[in-house]
Amino acid sequence: MGRGKKIVDIELVIDEAIALIEEGGVEEFSTRRLASRLGISAMTLYNYYENRGAILKGAFEKGSSMLWSGLQEEIEARRAPGDNGHGAFQALSEHLLAFATTRPKLCHFILTVGAGEDWAVRDGWLDTFDTPQGLPPGGGRHGAAKAARKRAVYLFELIIYALALKVIGGAESPERYRDLAAEGLDRLLESREDG
Repeated sequence: MGRGKKIVDIELVIDEAIALIEEGGVEEFSTRRLASRLGISAMTLYNYYENRGAILKGAFEKGSSMLWSGLQEEIEARRAPGDNGHGAFQALSEHLLAFATTRPKLCHFILTVGAGEDWAVRDGWLDTFDTPQGLPPGGGRHGAAKAARKRAVYLFELIIYALALKVIGGAESPERYRDLAAEGLDRLLESREDG
């Protein structure tokens, strides 16, 4: 079974790992299945990756990149000056829902494996959200506005991630996701204006 074979394109390993996750979920992912799919032995696979975890880490990183691809442009298209970031939050919510419904097992993997990640900071799109009361982003007295914006994005992420997992699991419909995400956003923005 391909003992002497070498992997010509190392990126192919991650692409095939993602394909396996999309077919059966991370629970059914194994290095043995991946090696078989690649036409190599499991030992050959370990020449390129230390263990299963290293492969899954690569799949997570590429999957995350796939998930957030195009979000920046969607936020920019919906953003209205001085609108308290409502359009940006909506773009984030709709973007996640679209991915969750088209690639549910990959989305589930990304959201559950990456539960400890700070997406907004890591992916650098936090600054595309408008600052409260039109204040410019930055340090000093405006640093508090940036911290409040970061917290609002984080709280909204928690809401939509949980809702996306419910949609993937069949406990919520996409329509209900939209309703609950909109309600969560309204309450979040109300509390920001009050606070």
